[in-house]
Amino acid sequence: MVLEPVTSSKAGTIRSLLIRAWRERWSDLQWGIHIKTVLPWGVSGDIYHLADYILQQALMGPLPNTLILSYLRHSLSSQIVSYGGVIESISKYDGLHKPHCIHALLTLLQSMMKSVSCRGKPEDCLMLATSIVGGVKWLAQVMAWTIQQLVDLRTAPEHSTNLSLAASILVHILSSPFLTCMLEIGRREEPSTWGSCVKKMVEVETLLAGAGGIVENKDNLIKTVCQLRDHQPLDSVGKKHKFDSMKVPLCHAMHSLVMLEVLSHTTRHASTFAQQLLLLQQLQGLSTEELFLELLRSSFLGLSCPEYQPYQELKWVGFTFIKVPSILNTIHLTLNGPGDSGSGGECEDLAKAVQRLSQMTLLMDQVDSRINCNCLEYLLNELIHVNKNLIPERDAQAIVAIRVQESNVLANIQNNEGQGSHIGNPNLILRAQPTVTSILKTLSNKNQESVLPVMNLLISGKSRDLLLAAAAASGSLHIFAQKFVKFNEASMDPQPGETSKMAANRALMFDISFLLLCHIVQLYGIDVVVSEKCETFVEQWMKENMPEPGRVKAPLVATRTDQSAVEEFIREVNVTDLEHKYNMMRWSEVCQVAGVALREVVTAAQQGALPLQHVRELLDRLRYHLCCLPICVATWLCSHVQVVDSEQAAEPLSFLQYLQSSLSDHDPSVLTLDNFKDRSTLMVQIVENMIQVMKGGVQSSSSPTTMSRSSSSSVGEASNDPLLSSQEPLSHLLRETWNQVFPGGVISHKALATFRNLLRLGGTRWFVCDLVKAGMQQVFHSDLTRAMDLIYGLLHQDVVGCTLSLLMHALPMYISGPCTGELISKPRTEALARLTVSMIISAWLAVQQQPVKSETGSTVNVGTSGGGGSGCRGRKRNYHDRELEDLEVNLQVHSSDLAIPRGTPGLTKDVTALLVAVQSLLTLMTQVSRAGVVSPVTQLVVNILHELVAAPHSHTLLTLTPPALLPNLVPLLSPPDAFTYAELLAITAPRPPSYSDPSREFAGDLIGAQTPAQAAGARRAAAKLLCVHRNLSLANEAALLALP
Repeated sequence: MVLEPVTSSKAGTIRSLLIRAWRERWSDLQWGIHIKTVLPWGVSGDIYHLADYILQQALMGPLPNTLILSYLRHSLSSQIVSYGGVIESISKYDGLHKPHCIHALLTLLQSMMKSVSCRGKPEDCLMLATSIVGGVKWLAQVMAWTIQQLVDLRTAPEHSTNLSLAASILVHILSSPFLTCMLEIGRREEPSTWGSCVKKMVEVETLLAGAGGIVENKDNLIKTVCQLRDHQPLDSVGKKHKFDSMKVPLCHAMHSLVMLEVLSHTTRHASTFAQQLLLLQQLQGLSTEELFLELLRSSFLGLSCPEYQPYQELKWVGFTFIKVPSILNTIHLTLNGPGDSGSGGECEDLAKAVQRLSQMTLLMDQVDSRINCNCLEYLLNELIHVNKNLIPERDAQAIVAIRVQESNVLANIQNNEGQGSHIGNPNLILRAQPTVTSILKTLSNKNQESVLPVMNLLISGKSRDLLLAAAAASGSLHIFAQKFVKFNEASMDPQPGETSKMAANRALMFDISFLLLCHIVQLYGIDVVVSEKCETFVEQWMKENMPEPGRVKAPLVATRTDQSAVEEFIREVNVTDLEHKYNMMRWSEVCQVAGVALREVVTAAQQGALPLQHVRELLDRLRYHLCCLPICVATWLCSHVQVVDSEQAAEPLSFLQYLQSSLSDHDPSVLTLDNFKDRSTLMVQIVENMIQVMKGGVQSSSSPTTMSRSSSSSVGEASNDPLLSSQEPLSHLLRETWNQVFPGGVISHKALATFRNLLRLGGTRWFVCDLVKAGMQQVFHSDLTRAMDLIYGLLHQDVVGCTLSLLMHALPMYISGPCTGELISKPRTEALARLTVSMIISAWLAVQQQPVKSETGSTVNVGTSGGGGSGCRGRKRNYHDRELEDLEVNLQVHSSDLAIPRGTPGLTKDVTALLVAVQSLLTLMTQVSRAGVVSPVTQLVVNILHELVAAPHSHTLLTLTPPALLPNLVPLLSPPDAFTYAELLAITAPRPPSYSDPSREFAGDLIGAQTPAQAAGARRAAAKLLCVHRNLSLANEAALLALP
């Protein structure tokens, strides 16, 4: 045992005092009195190595000096020396050949374990942690020496006793949450010491394995050493919730997310939604089987409900039979890895989920009778097609056979000769999927002559919608759109040596591609067509002219066209000879001049200079010329009607009505380009949808990002918006819709459309605050859980914007605002905390996603920057966008206060806004904790921390915790059981999670990486906080023991 030199006269004084105490046989009380006269007041004996000197004096011979050891016990109990100092002194003892001295030290160490703690400064607490690492290393050395002695001597009772005693101390450390957490801090502080400790533990395992029957309870000893070596105390944090399908009839959050995915994110890639569901699995505590079952059940629930608006049935069928199999395969490969064959092997959980789904006879019969086929059979066939190893074919056949036997409707359906005639029959869309691939190959051909037949096929009604639905479900619609954009751009300008036939084909290609792009925009959102660069004419036209809900556009504002160009345009439109009608035409100029020409004609008609009949004749000639031209003039009419008074809008409205109703008739005497009927029909449909948008139509968006970012919706699903004409406040409409949805926990198509429009009209702040208030009106735990799950799904309409509003506006109402009285119920605080953290983590993953290829094939920003999606730039902002941008600007102002320094890799504008909002919430919670009052608000703060520390991907967020928050809370809560030791360690000194698969690493964890100085400070703070919690626990136990 080597002592560090002390250059003070105190060392000699302490040694002399020890010798005198031994000679005079002082009691431990006498020793305590005299040693305090030597040590300065308030100075620990650790500074003068008091424990080292006592042990050196007590262990000089082959037997321990029990009297001097009693001095050490008294010094420890009277806090003259610390537990850390004593453990460190013991770990320095190297007289392993003295079994009786080792026994005395083991006995002393064992007696200390029950009350080990520290009451000093953070540095002293950190020293305790490092001393525990040294103590474990010394115990491993003792065990290795003892085992070797037992092997050599065969019988040695004193060594057997020491081995058992050392093992019991290790078991006590392993069973003590405080000691394991302190051990974790110590091995982070001194990784080299822990590395040598691990090597010694491996040596102990090797010796025990080769000891044969000499060592008693050998297997238990090996298990104890292995558990202590591999123990990770932070693994106990997490998995807070467990979904119980026996008590909860439906995962309401899953159903809400599926509804949004089908109706709002139709064209998003399957892997993106799969990652969202994997996060939901972690947040809700779903098993893999339950995850698969809830996804399938939600899909079939959507199929069973009659669609609220057109085109939604095709979206549901495409999602269920094309997208869901890909989602299931992605989840399976993510959870199990690709394996040797690259398929991940069989998925027993999926087979069980499908089997349970087949037993839901009422639901399956309702779906089958509505779709008029055996839907489960089609689904299983697609699962086998996507990955043959997902469900073995024999199992699929057995499930189908049982389903046919138990069904009450399949017998009638199979005998029905009309099966397959229903537009929603999956056979139709599944047969369309290979056609989509074939068409994409054809569209890759640059020769317009070979592409025109395919374009003519796409312009026809039923096949067009089926093909687009199949492309959207498979994630290839953006490729279609980009092909159409390229062909539209290529056919815009005349080519050298162009003949009349070539000019006509070029005009037809421009017209069809323009119509198809307008149709795609109205069905699936403008971001599917408009790329980030927005370089082509048709993309710019869509962005600046195409009507969108909540946005007033101003076509022709920047257009400057002279009178000669307008006259030339009218002359060309009046040409009837097809051979010369389309020669040398630049269609981009024609589309721009068309709106200007109609503006002048309408102005002349309003002034009485031109009969209205002449205007209608011009509209007819525009349609016969190209069907895209009425669409161009309709955009100006819709915009013009919105900015003039009712008297001035009368005549433009009549022209819109004429466009909507009278253009379906075709004068056979007028020569037109091929396929006029289909083009004209689609044109009328597009114009009708524009008019619905102008009137405030409700549309179902399919944008790749959030609703506010895409600002695009399906006008094909439009109906007059009752919100714009209602005399009731928006809050009443929201509460009325909520009361319709909440009892059953299932969001209908109509309710979702209403919620989307309420969000668009009222903005995220009002929407989130009122929605949370509606949910918090519940009392019982089951009702609150259902309410928060529904709100969680609804807020995913704009997950980042709604999360910012939740953190900055809604939660402060309950923490320090007028709604604190509603927290009197404990289930309410738990439910609100769970919703808060779930939204934070969802938004955190959303802003962490790298710019990915969206449905447009361009990069899309899923964060919170103004306008977000590329298609939003250059368009007038609606109230929703302006409100979010104002909030983001406010957050950016406070970004200088962010705990994470600027310039950190990955710290983008969107990430910064969210982190500032989270830090603002944590700061508010710290201010509440300083009040020193235990209240329901305190319970809410504790629950938020519980949920945050248990949530996945929360490492960086935990680094934002203010240093004063937990030191204020821990002493305030008595008894000290609000936090476990592992939770305190995870919050104060979070550690980035380790991933066995590098491909699954989360980029957000790197943002919160601490510098060595920051990590050292966090370890000191964690050690101090754990010791404070330990002291409070010991005091509470002592108080309970003192009770009579």
